[in-house]
Amino acid sequence: KPVECPFQLTLQDGMRHLHDHADNTFSSLITAGIPFPFWDTGDETGSLFSGNSPVGGSGVNMSGTLLSSKTYLDLVQLGISIDISDSNWTQLVETDPVYRWFIASVTNMTSHCGNGNLTGSNFSESTADVLQRPINDETLAIVQNISSERRWCTKFSVPLEEDGNETQLFFGKMFYDLLVDSDAFLNIRQGESDPYDWTIGNGCGYSLTGSRDSYTNMAEESILVNASRELYSFEEGAALGAIDARTLMSSEPPVGEYNFANPLQTVPVIQNLYPAVTSAGVVERVKNCNRPGGPLDISIEDATQISLKFKKAFENNWVKGWDDTDSGEVQFVGFFDDIDTIGTTGRVLEELTLDNGRLTTISIIIIAVVSAVFLFSFDAISSQVGVCMVGVALVTICFFGAIGCGVLIGIKINVSIAWTLPFIILGLGVDDMYIVLLSFRNHGSVSKESFAKAMKEVLIPVTMTSFVNAAVFAVMNIVDIPVIYKTAQVALISIIFLWLSVILCFPAYCYLDIKRQEATRCDVLFCIKKQNTTCQKDMSQDSFLYTCYRCILLGKGCIGTILRVFTLICSFALFGIGVYGITQREVGFGLQDFFPSKTQAHTWAMETTQTIATWPFNMNWGEADYKDPDTQLYIMRQFEQVSETSHVAEIDTKRLWLASFNLWASRQCVANFDRDDVNVLECGRDQVVPWDNSTCSGTWVPNKYNAREKKFTEKDQCVVYEEGICRPTSQMHAKDLEDLGIDPESPGDSVHASWCPVFENFSDEKLQFCLTRWHNFTGGGGNLIKVENTVTPSSACEGEYNDDALIATPLLFSQGPLMLSYDLKSDQDYVDLIVETRKFCDNVDRVQCWLSGIPYNFWEQFLHIEDVLLLASSVGIGIGFVVAFLFLCIMLTSEKEHATRKVVCGSLVGSFLIALTILLSIIPVVGISVLLGVKMTAFSVMSYLLSIGFVVEYAVHIVHRYMKAPTTYSSSIERVEFAMSFLALPMFMAYVSSTAGVVCLAFTEFEFNSQYFFIPLFTVMQVTFFFGCWFLPVLLTFLDLEALKVGSSTAEAEAEANEEYNFNEATKEAPYEIDSAGNRKAPMDREIIDDSSIASFSA
Repeated sequence: KPVECPFQLTLQDGMRHLHDHADNTFSSLITAGIPFPFWDTGDETGSLFSGNSPVGGSGVNMSGTLLSSKTYLDLVQLGISIDISDSNWTQLVETDPVYRWFIASVTNMTSHCGNGNLTGSNFSESTADVLQRPINDETLAIVQNISSERRWCTKFSVPLEEDGNETQLFFGKMFYDLLVDSDAFLNIRQGESDPYDWTIGNGCGYSLTGSRDSYTNMAEESILVNASRELYSFEEGAALGAIDARTLMSSEPPVGEYNFANPLQTVPVIQNLYPAVTSAGVVERVKNCNRPGGPLDISIEDATQISLKFKKAFENNWVKGWDDTDSGEVQFVGFFDDIDTIGTTGRVLEELTLDNGRLTTISIIIIAVVSAVFLFSFDAISSQVGVCMVGVALVTICFFGAIGCGVLIGIKINVSIAWTLPFIILGLGVDDMYIVLLSFRNHGSVSKESFAKAMKEVLIPVTMTSFVNAAVFAVMNIVDIPVIYKTAQVALISIIFLWLSVILCFPAYCYLDIKRQEATRCDVLFCIKKQNTTCQKDMSQDSFLYTCYRCILLGKGCIGTILRVFTLICSFALFGIGVYGITQREVGFGLQDFFPSKTQAHTWAMETTQTIATWPFNMNWGEADYKDPDTQLYIMRQFEQVSETSHVAEIDTKRLWLASFNLWASRQCVANFDRDDVNVLECGRDQVVPWDNSTCSGTWVPNKYNAREKKFTEKDQCVVYEEGICRPTSQMHAKDLEDLGIDPESPGDSVHASWCPVFENFSDEKLQFCLTRWHNFTGGGGNLIKVENTVTPSSACEGEYNDDALIATPLLFSQGPLMLSYDLKSDQDYVDLIVETRKFCDNVDRVQCWLSGIPYNFWEQFLHIEDVLLLASSVGIGIGFVVAFLFLCIMLTSEKEHATRKVVCGSLVGSFLIALTILLSIIPVVGISVLLGVKMTAFSVMSYLLSIGFVVEYAVHIVHRYMKAPTTYSSSIERVEFAMSFLALPMFMAYVSSTAGVVCLAFTEFEFNSQYFFIPLFTVMQVTFFFGCWFLPVLLTFLDLEALKVGSSTAEAEAEANEEYNFNEATKEAPYEIDSAGNRKAPMDREIIDDSSIASFSA
């Protein structure tokens, strides 16, 4: 009969019986997956279900006194000789569990896979036969029921019906694994079990097989007390170590100040971190032969689409009901990164970038309408709306052509390109278009001479402005911020296309329009021809605008002077406001500024910024002399120094691959205590290099860089963070001290020295061998590059490969473990993180080291954004000066009107005025934008730099025309009148049309666009127009310099200039007649208007 079991069993009794069971003989029942005891007489001869001794144990008796062999060694020290037949040896050594465990690892054992006699059975039958017999008692039914759900043979017994030769320790570990996974223990089922239900005893405060505290139906106080402990991932720190609670939650008391005695009171925010497999990982994972439904072979493209859909589905389900106050007590919001496939930021950027289509279209329509208004006339023949629309169309086509060209050469459309260039480039293009059109309008003849005169008048200034802008955009490529140099590249292409269109294409349409007017055909509806009509050009708009402009800035007498001085005062006041605004600047913007306010991502960004604010990052190293012990120690100390900065969560040095490898190569290696194959030693000192019989053994060197030492505590005291891997002499292994020639008892030796593990004198081949072994045994780390085609196929699963590829040497790249930054609640915190960590990595010459991750990839731009703005604007101003000087020199020298000295001096002064205007414009643009709440970012900086293009457009034309005024215009005011009489209208048209287009940005649904594009660009329009068309002409009225008088002095030039000047001053051109055939007759004699009549009219 079975032994009578007591009705009640204490925990101590249960533990004792379990220990007794584990110490007993191994049974073939274990291979059937039944690790629990069946009772017999104890000598494996009695009935299976009778007696009072258990069978089916581990096969390794560990019941002796732990470390009893130490007593025997003490006896040896006293003089007794070692004799394995001596009773002392038998009683003290052979009963020591450590000794027995070792002996079990070298003692062979044969176990049957369900085809041997059932241990403890009085039947001469196999286990399988017993379980096939009719069920005739309850206990046999239990055995059959248990075994019917399990394989008789494990993966260790292949093929199934053949004996396997292993060691006793091998089967002892099998017993332990099956026991721990059994129903009555942890009840683990691969692919099914929830590891959050039980504990493994690795983390501080956790025990083996303990149950995790449940939060369900628990009081809030109980939950908070339970959470007031060290936090781990489900593996309790075995792989990742303890997790800094500052990266997981916001709490009161703050992290670091609470414990069980002073528990948590509130936790308003909890953060979950979910690592996801990349597309390449998905491809490999679904090849697994154990995959439900069988293995799959998919392409990387398929996996990318799967990952993209997964992210979207994950995000949609996670944040469901985030804005519904009735959807539970907890609000779920989240951020999904853009690694491998686009996530939250990528989708918002995509929406931001593509959202500009409607507003860009409206902007183009507004520019076209404004242009039409300025060039419309009730005289259908004089009206030039049609050719103006052609010009706007050409400019639009050039811009989109430049975008397409950029895409073809690999420039992706970013948010800056989408939200700045349409409004800036179209404005620059229509400005040049207006100037060309009005030049032809003023000359008003279809003769070759008139065409040449019109083109000569605009070719140099338009080419000059285009060349300056192109050079400025080209130089912006020195900036290493992609959003700036990519935008500048597209802008450069746009400027080239615009110049080709405005100079080579648009004049042909202007010529055709003049032919239309000569033929008295109507504007737009050019098929309609007017007969027997006397027509005149309507210049009322030209005259009205210029008259107002002239009255304000170019008036005579005291009033005129006062107004000009007032303009200068306003200019310098505006400049002062700009300087003050720059002193109030804030650098950078957070994700809360980027995400639209009515989205869950914005809520997430606001919460994390105010509470947790944490991001992962990595340290990376390039090619270095990794075989040099000093370099190894330096890299380990680098890692520690970064982890010790104020915004980086604590992490043990042993998590660094190099530290892990060095420990593996030392006597401190623990890999042999947890071997996958008990017959194979896994520490570095046990690995024999085949070609020279050396081993992967390291050594210890003095701690010259003051690296962290391992934290040592009293026995059984749990350590959350071990800190370093270096050791004081008192904690060194005796053999290591012997190898180093250190006698710890000698007062002359460095008893208080510190030592760190390294390896030395390794060839590339030996390093490859040892690194590969270390990777295979421990899992490795460091993302070390592997030699292609050196993996071996997996014997367990067809189509899969073992992770045993050779490590490529010499090492060209390595990476540290995932590190966490925290407490990044402001843009300055991010800057501090970057500055503090780069002090030890990046800004060092000893080894190539760099940091990567979201804090560096995104916020790094803010570290030097001010320097970028200063550099780019300075170079832009310098380029503007140099190019303007060269153009003016070449142009004036080729005309041979003036001495070389005067040409050079005039060119220097003219280019200086252009550069000065750029400088005086860009500072108020930046300062006023800052005062309006715009922070210093790559997006706003790009807008600021684009102001150079607009102010160049104004300044170059005005300075060029001022300098080219005929010498008969002796006073500076007259020369300004000459310049502005022609330029006032096209520049005002360009300003109005561009401003109207930019105003469209105010109606975007994204606050980010309004803040970082509309405000800066609108400021650009106002400031550049003021300094270009108001300040600069006024300044020129005070500069009556001989060096600037480099115009032509020929009679023909004077007559042409007078005719053009008078044409722009008069209210209308002298009427011309149309004959009966509808052809235009020669103009009637024009009355010569003297200066006094002009002044009288203007007044």
